[in-house]
Amino acid sequence: MHGLIFFYLRKFLAIGLPSDASPDAPADASADGRRTTTTIPTARYLPTGVYPDAEAVSLLETFAKETGARLPDVVERFGEFLAPHLLKVGGTSVDPRWTLLDLIEHTESIIHAMVRVKNPGATPPVLETLRQDHRELQLIYTSQRRLCRLAAGLIRGMARQLEEPVEIEETSCMLQGDPFCSFVIRVPGRSPGDETRRHGREGEETIVRMPGEASGGDFDVAVKADPSDPPSPRTIGGHRVIRLVGSGGMGHVWLAHDDRLDRNVAIKVMLPELAGDPVARERFLRESRSAAQIDHPHVVSIHDVGLDGGTPYLVMPFLDGRSLADRLGEEKCLPTGEALRIAQQIAAGLGAAHARGLVHRDVKPDNVFLIGPEQHVRLIDFGLARDTLLSGRSLTIDGTLLGTPAYMSPERISDGAIDGRADLFSLGVILYKMLSGRVPFEGRTPAAVLIAIAKGKPPSLGTVAPGIAPEVADFVMRLIADEPDDRPANADAVAAEIRRLRRTLGA
Repeated sequence: MHGLIFFYLRKFLAIGLPSDASPDAPADASADGRRTTTTIPTARYLPTGVYPDAEAVSLLETFAKETGARLPDVVERFGEFLAPHLLKVGGTSVDPRWTLLDLIEHTESIIHAMVRVKNPGATPPVLETLRQDHRELQLIYTSQRRLCRLAAGLIRGMARQLEEPVEIEETSCMLQGDPFCSFVIRVPGRSPGDETRRHGREGEETIVRMPGEASGGDFDVAVKADPSDPPSPRTIGGHRVIRLVGSGGMGHVWLAHDDRLDRNVAIKVMLPELAGDPVARERFLRESRSAAQIDHPHVVSIHDVGLDGGTPYLVMPFLDGRSLADRLGEEKCLPTGEALRIAQQIAAGLGAAHARGLVHRDVKPDNVFLIGPEQHVRLIDFGLARDTLLSGRSLTIDGTLLGTPAYMSPERISDGAIDGRADLFSLGVILYKMLSGRVPFEGRTPAAVLIAIAKGKPPSLGTVAPGIAPEVADFVMRLIADEPDDRPANADAVAAEIRRLRRTLGA
């Protein structure tokens, strides 16, 4: 566990003592007013160090035992105490305009990423968030420590620091045998217009076609309109800006024209407040450069990566077509041959990324673009891509749940190791949906969907879509196997298997 937690844990334990007692001496203290003897250990913990989890748990257990308090209550109270200190440590990574829900939404992508980079041995919990309402956020918490009460305390402590009311409902809990903890966090009483401090993503980044643009293709990002859109710059990296087309969790996307090559382009520019943080800036640049390394007909290309006034940006092409999500919204199911063709091209694009050590981590129909009358596949939005060759210095977003959770692999929900087989799982879910019209893991809430994925018992494709050839149904079920070792070895093997199936079926 990170030494910073130990540093403040020691302060928390000391505060429970009378003011005239030494932090290292026994004294009478109890959070509930009873008189009891509490001994604060003499060990010193450096804020920059990393220490065994068992030591922190032992300290909390001893404190609970000697004060007569319940351990879960002590853990939660420590979270409330810790919250304002962590906000200060976050420094420039924490936007002062953020509300409580904004702060929780960005904890994984910014604050935890900073902790991992500055202290490679640290393993903060993995947080997944889904924001569907300005007053409500769903949080998935996964950690081998199972300190979900600490997470609840942190939320209450942050709410108190930001002077916001909060309601917390825990809908699943690892301590009760569930695969992860899930919370529904509500901020009651705020009107829809009370968004003066809101500065987060209102929509997921999805490339869609915009009719009426210049010939040669279109590229856009589907997001809700935001009255606080930034003023339009005249140029970015020498490209003439036309207008804003969308905003995401990391930056704004502008429609621009490359006068040198006489073509329209899309430019993704990092949010200025994030660009001021060297950790976030490096993450953005590395994401862009990693994606630019992939030269493959089934992966969207990156024209340029650079800095404009100190702010990172990347330049992408316009694409003429629509997303697979749009097509499935119209057709629901696709013929077996067409579904296999699309899946084969997705696998080929993933193979090129994986060969570079990149795991996409967000493979879903919204990020599969179909171009022209031949519906040629391009994989887009490597915004969550993880460079597995540099996993010790991962700067990528390890959490934020983009869009529907139905395509997430079981290992993405947990804090286990992730490799290219996570993308193969997502491809299997896409293929399942293309052939049956539904996803294999369903639930009334995002948390319920994630629990279904964690349990790993989807209905057989052969049962849901009995008209599908048995060999195809068996192949799809292998792709969505719960254990990565039970899936195909790699994306190239998947592409080869689909090619064989297409020949066998005459597709």
